[in-house]
Amino acid sequence: MSQKYLPQLNFILPILFLVFWSFIVNATPLSIKQAETVALTQSPEIKSLRAKSRELEQKSIAAGQLVDPKLMLGTLNIPVDSFDFSQEPMTQVQVGLQQSFPRGRSLHYHSLQTKELSRAESNKQEVMRLYVLQSVRLVWLDLYYWLRAKRLVIEQKKVFQHLVSITESMLANNKAQQRDVIRAQLELSELDNRLLEINQKIDTARVELERWIGAELASKAQPGKLPEWPSLPRIEQFYEVIKQHYILKKDGTLISAGHEGINLAKQQYKPGFAVGVAYGIRQGHNINGKNRPDFLTAQVSMDLPLFPGKRQDRNLQASQENLIALEENQESDYRQLKETLKTQYAIWQQQQKSHFLYQRHLVPEAKQYAEATVTAYQNNQTDFPTLARAYVRELDIQLAGLRAVVDRDIARINLLYLQGQ
Repeated sequence: MSQKYLPQLNFILPILFLVFWSFIVNATPLSIKQAETVALTQSPEIKSLRAKSRELEQKSIAAGQLVDPKLMLGTLNIPVDSFDFSQEPMTQVQVGLQQSFPRGRSLHYHSLQTKELSRAESNKQEVMRLYVLQSVRLVWLDLYYWLRAKRLVIEQKKVFQHLVSITESMLANNKAQQRDVIRAQLELSELDNRLLEINQKIDTARVELERWIGAELASKAQPGKLPEWPSLPRIEQFYEVIKQHYILKKDGTLISAGHEGINLAKQQYKPGFAVGVAYGIRQGHNINGKNRPDFLTAQVSMDLPLFPGKRQDRNLQASQENLIALEENQESDYRQLKETLKTQYAIWQQQQKSHFLYQRHLVPEAKQYAEATVTAYQNNQTDFPTLARAYVRELDIQLAGLRAVVDRDIARINLLYLQGQ
């Protein structure tokens, strides 16, 4: 190749590669892992909780600091007859600073309380992360079920189209009746109606998926097979796992914040202080002719919590009741997690057995029965309604078997939520 074309190729080949790669990416169906990643990245709920946690983290630092000192400017003892600053010896211009110190270790406990609230928001963020994963997975399974159901109905529709041809052929040979042809066409129309309902379910599932990953990516979701999930631990191990769930961790940090709230309330029984220093500037001269000296003023003020019955006692009692509420809420959440664990574990076990039964027995037997019934019909050994029921029943059993395996995986997804995965 001529050397003069090499610069053009060096420019064109990267562009062609990018175009080809973009085509491949856009043509590749979306996987559930990609959907999960996008949903977690784009979730406004997670972003909001993350920002809230950072907000409280910053506030916890600020809460441990003293309030800013106050600058005091003023005048004292100005004679109103002349407003002359040198007329009276007590007239002065004051400049001072004042610093307040809160009661006891209020700053320390307020900072710790806010820090625990920040940790609670972080745990809420993890709970939301699990919820987003659970929601995306459940919608994905729902979409898988209806897409798979659509394929089953289309396959069964081909069967009934074939049955229409058989009945028409047998009618032409006086081996069937006109009502058999009509019944076959009726069953075919029923399948068309099922397809309309299924398409509506598919559209609904995609809309639900859009809520998490957007319309463009949701349109690429074509789940053709069930995802692979981690192996399920024994239920005895599961009881220990859920004790570390982020819901309980969130409750634990709120309880810690409640304890710090009690410590903060106890500090209100102690006095608070304010320290001030002022410098007074005087003008004029004393009787002896000397300049009047300036004044230096220092003072300490102190809160006196002498009547705690209506304030400190009430705040302390409120903090204690809040702690009790938080502890009971954690116990309630733990019981709810245990109840969900027992229910979903039982559903998973039963649907696993049901899936095995459909896969090994019900679906093959229904297929064999339908095939035997069509042979019997062609030999005038049974009527067409029996044949139609056999194929409708085969489809129903196939859909029920599909529902069993999907329900099994729905339970597994709910258990993954409990596992924190």
